[in-house]
Amino acid sequence: MTQKAAYLWGPLSSFSAPLAALLLQKGWQVHVPTKSALNLFTLAPLDLSSTAQCSLERALGGHEQLKTFQDRFRLLEGAEPAKGTTYDVVIFCGLPPNFDEARAPRAPWAAAELLPVAKTLKGVPIFIVSSLWGGVQPDGVIPEELEFERRKPQSHWEGVCQQYETRVLKDLAHCESPSHLIRLPLISGAGQDGRAFNISGLLTMLRELTEKQAAANKSGAEQDTGTLKLSYNPDATLWFLPVDTAVHLFWRILEDGSRPRICNLVSTETTLNREWLDSAARALGYQQAESVESDSFALPGILKKMLADNILVKTRNLFEVAGRYHIPPTKLDQGYFEQLLSAARAENWGHPLQPQPQQPEFSEKVAREYFEHFLPSHLSAADLKELTSRGTTITFQIDGSQPLAWLLKSADGHASVERVEPEEKHSGIRLRAGTSAIISLIAGKTSLQKMLLFREARLDGPPLDLWRFGTTFAKFFKEHPFAPQAVKESEPSIPAGAAP
Repeated sequence: MTQKAAYLWGPLSSFSAPLAALLLQKGWQVHVPTKSALNLFTLAPLDLSSTAQCSLERALGGHEQLKTFQDRFRLLEGAEPAKGTTYDVVIFCGLPPNFDEARAPRAPWAAAELLPVAKTLKGVPIFIVSSLWGGVQPDGVIPEELEFERRKPQSHWEGVCQQYETRVLKDLAHCESPSHLIRLPLISGAGQDGRAFNISGLLTMLRELTEKQAAANKSGAEQDTGTLKLSYNPDATLWFLPVDTAVHLFWRILEDGSRPRICNLVSTETTLNREWLDSAARALGYQQAESVESDSFALPGILKKMLADNILVKTRNLFEVAGRYHIPPTKLDQGYFEQLLSAARAENWGHPLQPQPQQPEFSEKVAREYFEHFLPSHLSAADLKELTSRGTTITFQIDGSQPLAWLLKSADGHASVERVEPEEKHSGIRLRAGTSAIISLIAGKTSLQKMLLFREARLDGPPLDLWRFGTTFAKFFKEHPFAPQAVKESEPSIPAGAAP
């Protein structure tokens, strides 16, 4: 059986990253275009290769899980498709599904990339991921049509969605490839375990409610634990869908030979605000939720508007597809929200309060562990290619009473690190630092830029190579802090030497 291939265009977000993970697990090839580190400061909507890899690692559950699919996953430089690959679908995700995700404001501009992609992959079916809030008619209904009159945007987010979808539909008129428009609601945590790719959308509200509770408990203020008083329209529906249900249904549509031209993906058991908010309130420890004119919660204005906006979604195609694929009903009950809260608390609600790794005493054994094992195993193939283009090598020199040095190079596309003599001269890049500075850097205690600014380190080499090194390794040291295993050392520690 021929392996299917998908060209997944756009930043990996709360929907597209889990979708890429599911496609890999289902045996698909997934190719993701990325922007070059040389264009780091441009407004290109694509991810850097290192960012895309980190997103997929998170969606799959870790670096080791991603290595399992390394023969089927490929990061492309720029938007050019891989030569020699016949793609079955193009998935165009220029609009992240949740209003508070990074790069959502750039979506209308990203839509301009649709036509060049369609021309490059002429004839390949295109699945365009849009948002429910891009297709609201003046009467408040979201139809299952491509062309209709949209209402005046009632929030900044709705305006972004409308601009994106209008630009996409305009370009489709000049596109010769078959196209399908899939509109998504807000994406929430998985129905199976409550886990979400990031804290966004509906979880933004649950985080605020939880933190308000914690602040009240800490201050000793009295609070009504019987009723959650929140400003919302009880007779309206805030449309959201668990991420695992959304990506599974999207995958089934991809596999279907008679795909719908347009499909609004919403829950088959979406309930009124009064019903699901009561379930959420009980999960938070309240007895019920009550609608009030105004509340004291610091919710984003866009989310407040969604809680009050009474829009309806036509779901004819959804029920046809759900019945065809035997998609089980989505339960948005108290148990579901308890899972959301549990998973979000385990992630500390997205706050970067993880404890820093304990900084070890530096020794030659620790240095070997880092440069000969940790560094090559965590350095991505894309980053290695960027660093070692034109045969560039990188020397890491540690200055102390006994100087040490390691040479990093590419060997058939794989990172190769070997011990070298400090006085050996190579034509590539050389990073020199004292032992105390180098251990702070690899443990994530300081940044490469700060070390260079305060002359705790010195960087020598060709200017263009130095720029690539600084951009790539600054991110690498931040995302991969080193915490060596506690082992008994028979070797004495290297005394900290002065920085060069």
